[in-house]
Amino acid sequence: MMTNKAEARDFIIDCWGDDGVKIVDYISTLEITPKPLDKFWESCIACGGNWGGMILTGIQKLYPEIWEMIPENMGVFAFGVLCEILNLLGYED
Repeated sequence: MMTNKAEARDFIIDCWGDDGVKIVDYISTLEITPKPLDKFWESCIACGGNWGGMILTGIQKLYPEIWEMIPENMGVFAFGVLCEILNLLGYED
């Protein structure tokens, strides 16, 4: 994950365009506090080694508004974008 939040926002927008803008804008309205990544994993469903799918299940459960904004075609950098979304949401190792 990128440590610089501005770089994370730019990456999401560069990869997902208008959908990325919507997600970044929505996250900016939330009150974000640092939280351990372990807490996020507790809300995920294992997907047979598909880490991207596992992240999506956690986003769907905890942040259904963001889940609805995720584009159907997430592109080749989908996993990286999902990780940066978690970064912006305050999840840390």
